Amino acid sequence: MNVTCGANMSALCPPPSPAVAKTLIPIDCYSPLLAVTFAYWDNILGPRVQHIWAPKTEQVLLSDGEITFLANHTLNGEILRNAESGAIDVKFFVLAEKGVIIVSLIFDGNWNGDRSTYGLSIILPQTELSFYLPLHRVCVDRLTHIIRKGRIAMNKGQSIIPMLKDEIKPIMELLSSMKSHSVPDRKST
Repeated sequence: MNVTCGANMSALCPPPSPAVAKTLIPIDCYSPLLAVTFAYWDNILGPRVQHIWAPKTEQVLLSDGEITFLANHTLNGEILRNAESGAIDVKFFVLAEKGVIIVSLIFDGNWNGDRSTYGLSIILPQTELSFYLPLHRVCVDRLTHIIRKGRIAMNKGQSIIPMLKDEIKPIMELLSSMKSHSVPDRKST
């Protein structure tokens, strides 16, 4: 079943995030990443995407609306989250109907005195699954480090977005480099 957010699906999908900021990141070669998102749980409206980072390419693979829908998907069900303080949970989704994989790190944090649940997610095409799986631990470790740095900024009342911007480009470059310099798949002869 292909679930899309539209007039008939309004009960199933949260309203779109207002004015989602987007940063296009120039990458020298092919990027296996479609997007990186930062989202938070709003107690009235549900999951909200605050920022999208995407590789600057000539071809748009996912619209901003699709990216927002996918990022919102990662925080659905987190309203009753009861994690111990400082916990970072990893969620791994393969959404075959959308043709993507999403790796999300879900964490709690304080921003300007408000405690909320946040999600930092990377979105890749499902065709990159075999490429990504051997790199999963490295990516999760790197994203966990970024979240820990971000929590420090949040606890000081600072925006996490500038710090994320500085940290996301190296992750995109790392995955692009691994893709372009990896050992080619063996072809059966």
